Amino acid sequence: MAAPASSAATTDTISSDRATVREYPGRLVLANGAAGDRVELTAYCGDWVRIRVTSTAHVMATPVGWVLRSNLTRGSQSGGLSGVPEQCGTDADRWRDWVGAINAPFHSLRKTTADGVTGWRRITFGTRVTLAAGEQCTPSLNYTRVTDGPDVVDPAQRVALDLDTVSYRYVTQDGSVALVSAQRAGGSTYGVWSFVPSSCVQPRGREHVYFDEPVVQLTDISGLQTGTAYSDATIRSRGCSAGLISPTRPAFGYWPDPQPANRPACPV
Repeated sequence: MAAPASSAATTDTISSDRATVREYPGRLVLANGAAGDRVELTAYCGDWVRIRVTSTAHVMATPVGWVLRSNLTRGSQSGGLSGVPEQCGTDADRWRDWVGAINAPFHSLRKTTADGVTGWRRITFGTRVTLAAGEQCTPSLNYTRVTDGPDVVDPAQRVALDLDTVSYRYVTQDGSVALVSAQRAGGSTYGVWSFVPSSCVQPRGREHVYFDEPVVQLTDISGLQTGTAYSDATIRSRGCSAGLISPTRPAFGYWPDPQPANRPACPV
């Protein structure tokens, strides 16, 4: 359930050049805020602050989400969140309204062989992809939703990125726009989340945009480390079900968090 606006909410601005706006602290990116954007602060949870962007300087598919406190001008300072209510545990399922296919259902692993060892390894990031050529495939920091029309990437917010480092994360609900990550051209090694038309996304080194190998989703993923190969027995003991290809966007990935009763049986 979305956190309600608070009568004690304060106003602030984005201080960093870019602030990823997420559906829940630390999870999926919905949009990008820009330096100088005016925001209303409606809640906080640890280092994350729930905002409503009120700036009209650029388009955003959704102006509501969570940003790191360090992205705010006054909110990043001691006492800067005075009057803002602490509300953790909100917005947990909001991403369902925005995602049509994702590169991994949450709590997922895939079976791979690395250095001669075959096992189940955690999926923690996007799958490497190639973008088709053309200006229309240059990433943008935001996209917008159009009444009675497809989602549209904003050409006014193009960003120069290293297109040899692109990773796919999800396609939007109507399938028109994809969220990708890539490093800045000649700059930092940190990825920049941005949007492209989904028609631009092409598989890289595999048959599908998503993984070709088996994928499972676990009920309990606590304690499982990245980079470690786990056995079939470990997977079975954690409450296992098979990954379910998106029924509407099968070329791009898996239907996010399907109802347990609809999931295929565990393959091990």
